[in-house]
Amino acid sequence: MKIIDWIKSLFSKESYLLEDGTLNIKVLVRRTLSLTASILVLYLLVMKLLSFTAIGKSEVLKQFVLDFGVKGVAIYVYLVDLLVLPLSVDFIWAFVMAWNPLQAIFVMGTSSVAGALSAYLIGRLVGLIPPIKRWVMKVSGTHAEKLIAKYGVWGIVISGLTPLPYSTICTVAGVVKLNPYLFFLASLVRYVRMAIYYFIFAGLIYIS
Repeated sequence: MKIIDWIKSLFSKESYLLEDGTLNIKVLVRRTLSLTASILVLYLLVMKLLSFTAIGKSEVLKQFVLDFGVKGVAIYVYLVDLLVLPLSVDFIWAFVMAWNPLQAIFVMGTSSVAGALSAYLIGRLVGLIPPIKRWVMKVSGTHAEKLIAKYGVWGIVISGLTPLPYSTICTVAGVVKLNPYLFFLASLVRYVRMAIYYFIFAGLIYIS
């Protein structure tokens, strides 16, 4: 139960924000590093296990990833950053590390930006219907709204680089009518985020 509660807290906006919407920087940095380390360890364990099996050496699997990988990865990342799901884009790294770095960063970054923009547009539409708007704001909690109110577009940048619930914050940004041009520019930080994570994984694989 403690492990499950810890995982939930990593993606819970309440655990990173004070009552007035101010970010708890120490907790945010510590948990971002913890999540990154956990994903790296999990990735290495999976890759090590696969290396001892026929699956890890299967040309069929490799061909499948080559044939359907781009579309599959793009759809996965898009949905994760569009919908409020208990998933992370980082779970897909195992399928893209064999790609050219520019291809991996472009596909995942573009899909993420598209998902964020879609979430924002849904938020704008929701904002036009008062009953649904109240329900969405209640479900998302006051913390996301306070984060946007306090940090504005920088709230999008921060959530785009950390474990903060990105899709939820993007939707709320639409509901509160954050400037769409600034939102789009802020969402481009996902390319930076994907690049950082790609080279972290690539460097770790090279070292191991």
